[in-house]
Amino acid sequence: MSPTTSDEGTPRGVHPDHDAVRVELRSWFTSSEPVYGYVVTKRPYGYLSEPGGVFGPRLILTIDDPGDVPQAIGDATDRSDGPLVVWVEGRARCARLDRSLQDAGCKPVKSVTHLALVGELSARPGPASLTSHDVDLDGLEEWAVTKLMCFGDTEEPPAADRVASELAVRTPDLALARLQLGRLDGIGVAVMAYYEGADQLVFNLGTRVPFRHRGIAQELLGRWVAAGRASGCRSLMINADHLGAPEALYRRIGFVDEIYWYQQYVWGPRPS
Repeated sequence: MSPTTSDEGTPRGVHPDHDAVRVELRSWFTSSEPVYGYVVTKRPYGYLSEPGGVFGPRLILTIDDPGDVPQAIGDATDRSDGPLVVWVEGRARCARLDRSLQDAGCKPVKSVTHLALVGELSARPGPASLTSHDVDLDGLEEWAVTKLMCFGDTEEPPAADRVASELAVRTPDLALARLQLGRLDGIGVAVMAYYEGADQLVFNLGTRVPFRHRGIAQELLGRWVAAGRASGCRSLMINADHLGAPEALYRRIGFVDEIYWYQQYVWGPRPS
């Protein structure tokens, strides 16, 4: 047996159902989701979501010829009054299209990776007193406030308009995902949100600044992994900004197979 393969013949560091999981995950972005008001139409150049949903208009490009970019962006922006978020899937396509996209007025914002757990999770245990529970509509505002503090790296309470904006996005999540609040001594200190099912994805994970470096987020991940595997799910994934500190942590503890990657651009004023 080659040293680069597992006992089942799968290359080490690659999820055994990599291709099928990628197809499933990509379908989440290229299919309509009425709960969010996310209505997607197939265009000659990719997938375009209509304005009006909580995410705003989004274009997922599938073209490979840089010469097709101006027409694609022109058609998409003609259908939207506001900023357009553009995704380019894969590094090779991004390298081919980047100059044409920037020439068309698209500003690169960030790249995002989606990583699958392969093998065992090597997570650090958190405080024994850490509790976590699902939130419903009544607890969503506390979850939203805690999330904004986590991701804003601040202990300052967020402004009312920021909370309202977060609630507008997260309320539909309650129909499709589980949102959990982690507590220490009754205080909300961390958040996690993930989609359940045969393929599960953590799309929000954060800890407030004073409570970091205590294994809290890793503990929440460990509980999620244990529950997911007990349910017989096929894959457990997490997303993160590419090359950021969270990605490095996730890879270190076992999320080593990149299932999906995209570069995000914005045409027009950047959404708040």
